[in-house]
Amino acid sequence: MYQYDLVVVGGGTAGIAAAISASEKGVKNILILEREATLGGTLNICIHNGFGKKVLSKEVTGPEYAQFLKDKVDELKIEYKLDTVVIDLNRDKVLSYVNPNEGVVDIKAKSIILATGSRERFTGNINIPTHKFAGIYTVGAAHRFVNINGFLPGKEIVIVGSSDITLVIARRLLLEGAKIKALVEKKSDVIAKRDNIRRIVDEFNIPLLLSRAVLDVEGSDRIESVTIAKVDKRGNIMYDEKEKIECDCLLLSVGWMPESELAEKAMINVESKAKYPVINEKFETSIGGIFACGNLIHSYGYADNTTIEGYEVGRQVVEYLNTYYKNIF
Repeated sequence: MYQYDLVVVGGGTAGIAAAISASEKGVKNILILEREATLGGTLNICIHNGFGKKVLSKEVTGPEYAQFLKDKVDELKIEYKLDTVVIDLNRDKVLSYVNPNEGVVDIKAKSIILATGSRERFTGNINIPTHKFAGIYTVGAAHRFVNINGFLPGKEIVIVGSSDITLVIARRLLLEGAKIKALVEKKSDVIAKRDNIRRIVDEFNIPLLLSRAVLDVEGSDRIESVTIAKVDKRGNIMYDEKEKIECDCLLLSVGWMPESELAEKAMINVESKAKYPVINEKFETSIGGIFACGNLIHSYGYADNTTIEGYEVGRQVVEYLNTYYKNIF
């Protein structure tokens, strides 16, 4: 069984940064395992500007920032495998992965970084039958539809939520020709940064409905309208103050949950409710030599911050290898 000095599970921002950091400090035998067809993670679907200010001292688009990280990986000759899913991990740092070219392969690592990220999770609003009609998607799915696949999820769209990522997709949909019928936010104020409110909601005149919640969804095969109602200061729905908005698409800004299945397979301690791997001040999990970083432990963080964190985790891995293994550098 082949043994690596470091295996990084996840080729997104944090994982790549950690591999780069470890390589620059002398770790030679590194492998990145990424389930998608390219490195970069969610950066590849975020084609808007605003990435890299802390790391590059300038703002670039998501794909440009991803390319910066990929170029560093190639420059350092770090090995990586794409379209590769890690299917098992144990306490002895033995990993099993599968891909179309090799089938199932077992490898061993002296150290492992889990940077598997997080995924969208619909929290289960009973007023929204997400599987009954076509045209109901998450905001993350809409980003992929427009920026990667090249098609609109709908022409007349209602969006539930007001986070930064929600405002960004609203602007993108407008620029591609869709009409945003409303941004519906249950809270009394917008969640997004004030700068994004000014640049997107105000400048594009997007209808913003605060203290509102979706009551019902109507349609035949595809969604045709939503009914919304006011919400009082205590969060109670005011059923006597409602309105119907015609639309052919409903986008939901949902919660995020960590991709912690591998950590749980290895019997790593995870937080009981949020399911994040429990880490110490060195980003090390309950199993020595297995580290965790990025959106796996933060649910949803900004790319610049996860890059900086990845660099630090790489340094911690080097310290671990220096402590427990001789003549590794």
